[in-house]
Amino acid sequence: METTLIFRFIGAILIIIGIFLAANPELVSSKPVPEDTFKAVERRIWWGLLIGIGILFQFHRSLFPWQPTLSATCACLLIGLLIARLIGIALDGSVAKQWLNVGIEIIILIPFIWWYFKVRA
Repeated sequence: METTLIFRFIGAILIIIGIFLAANPELVSSKPVPEDTFKAVERRIWWGLLIGIGILFQFHRSLFPWQPTLSATCACLLIGLLIARLIGIALDGSVAKQWLNVGIEIIILIPFIWWYFKVRA
């Protein structure tokens, strides 16, 4: 019970930090904001990995069996990237190529979620 609370706490902290840094990437980078909207959104995407790891710690805390862990990890990381991308689209502006990436990530996410529920049962 104690480790569950620790993992959930760490997960919540990672989600908060990831969302904060996805919204404000200038806090840790001295690079100027790109003029191109696509590149401006892309500079936020990598903070989605923190969000994804936080989501993983919130909802999946076992290593074995390995198949649910692998599928949950891939799904959570993709969800984190999607959240960061949507934050970037909301703050930097919308570009068709970013929406294409959102669609591709959702299409890739669906099999991971299906795999997770199939092997978890």
